[in-house]
Amino acid sequence: EAVLPAAAVEGTSNVVPTSTNLDSNQLSETASPDYYPLSTRTDIAAVDLVLDAVESGDTQQLRDLIRFTSVACTNADGLGGPPKCQDGEAEGTIVEVLPFLGSEGSFMRRTELSNFLGISVVGIYAVYKTSDTAYSEEAYPAGEYAVVFAGETNMPDIAIQIREGIIRIDYLYSQTSWRAVLQRDAGKMILTPKQ
Repeated sequence: EAVLPAAAVEGTSNVVPTSTNLDSNQLSETASPDYYPLSTRTDIAAVDLVLDAVESGDTQQLRDLIRFTSVACTNADGLGGPPKCQDGEAEGTIVEVLPFLGSEGSFMRRTELSNFLGISVVGIYAVYKTSDTAYSEEAYPAGEYAVVFAGETNMPDIAIQIREGIIRIDYLYSQTSWRAVLQRDAGKMILTPKQ
């Protein structure tokens, strides 16, 4: 599957641009038969907090829901794997990061939180409880629940992994990709895709 190997963090080479989210009235006028409006809720508190923040377009509200993963950094060369140690950090130093899953993966450090730009989405494809076999690694934990969002025009679709907050963000390039993620990771569907 093709996913965006980039974090939506301002001031890095891995910037995912954002644009203004549509408000509820605009969304209802432009809603696609392919996805649910951002105003959709599940009656699952942890999921609905994320949906509230995304619908609001309030980046700070979204930032407040981020739960960082503590993991040892590495000096190993190459793509993927745990976060790379920064200058002054010894191999194995425990760092707090939000993982962004992509073909190579990336991380946002706690110290970069104020640079987080949010996400650019227009609707919801699906909400599911993750299966026991969902993709997960120490540095890329799976949530208890996940929401797959439809990206704005020319933007990737996004899957947010949720466990008492946002613990991972995945950027997905195509409809095939989000469907593959559902097949791989979904245990119980809470909001079934329209198509």
